[in-house]
Amino acid sequence: MHEEFFIPISFFAMILGIVYLSYRKKERMALIQSGRDASILKEDGRCYSSLKWGLLLFGVGLGLLIAEFMAKYEVMSPEAAYFSMASIFGGMALILDFFIEKFRKDKESEPEKKS
Repeated sequence: MHEEFFIPISFFAMILGIVYLSYRKKERMALIQSGRDASILKEDGRCYSSLKWGLLLFGVGLGLLIAEFMAKYEVMSPEAAYFSMASIFGGMALILDFFIEKFRKDKESEPEKKS
């Protein structure tokens, strides 16, 4: 593999991380100075990240498996088959995760509406 690409990519990622963290710090400091609570920046905590990653990896794996069959039987060129099937099935997995999380949040907030 081409090792000379790792240094610029890691340098770019480091700069991006530093910029993001400094922006986040400025945002939090502005909230504190204006007397607001910084807890509004916290995420919900009910994020199903393991479900999201599991569905994504399952979708990409399924896409690669189908791409293998498509390349073997020459339905598509191998490069197009692998890229497109991994993207399509990975995207479908993320859409499925969105609907599952939405359904769970709606189900959890239902009793609160009746009260």
